[in-house]
Amino acid sequence: MDITSFILSILSWLAPLIVIGIIVLVIVSKVRSASQKYLGMSPSQAMELINKGVKEEATTPKGITALSEMYGPAITRDFPEIGYKGMEVKARNAIVAILNAIMNKNAESLKASEYTQDLINKVNNRITTLNANNEKEIFNNIKIHRCGIASYQNKSKEATARFEISLQYEYAKVSEEKADSAKPALMQTAYSVTLAYKQDLHEQTTSIVFSSNCPNCGAPIDASAKGKKCPYCGSGITEIADRIWLVNDFNLVK
Repeated sequence: MDITSFILSILSWLAPLIVIGIIVLVIVSKVRSASQKYLGMSPSQAMELINKGVKEEATTPKGITALSEMYGPAITRDFPEIGYKGMEVKARNAIVAILNAIMNKNAESLKASEYTQDLINKVNNRITTLNANNEKEIFNNIKIHRCGIASYQNKSKEATARFEISLQYEYAKVSEEKADSAKPALMQTAYSVTLAYKQDLHEQTTSIVFSSNCPNCGAPIDASAKGKKCPYCGSGITEIADRIWLVNDFNLVK
């Protein structure tokens, strides 16, 4: 092969690479030009800004609806046995317990004396899905930033209080085999936790119905009754002291 043929052979191999190189340079130039034109910064500056935004997203607590000043006094008035602060503590403890139950795949850790069967079933269903996919959800180092009540209803035979909770944790969803070596990432989230008051718990569609009865005549007494006497037979009754608020639901808000 003479020198001319050799050079032509080399050029035939280099030509596609040269074309690709030119295309890449053109694309980079256009990206740089567009970034400067529309963002007023270079691509490296834009990327730095994006990375900064991602970091802030992982460290900035989520906002929540907190109407404690509106509903707190009403709750304490209607249910002095537990009061608003007691309900808030219950909501805070509940979200931590629920996330740990999911991570440990142990819905049985949620006691029936504190959680409704609907909620326990909801956690069980999530665990069942994880097992079916051979996956594990990790919630490490849970930290609550803020908790506030978003809504409260106390009707004749129904009482519910929905709290929103801003929290952070280190999260990962991985296969069971990789769970021990997983490196969870810091995440900011907000959950709602609904508490439901019950004497005798019954389910009607999506509502929780509560009732109690006079120990003498058996007549129904309103959940919010404050009287010391049965309105039907007049028998003296002790104001209901064993009022129980069960954790009825939880949902990821954002």
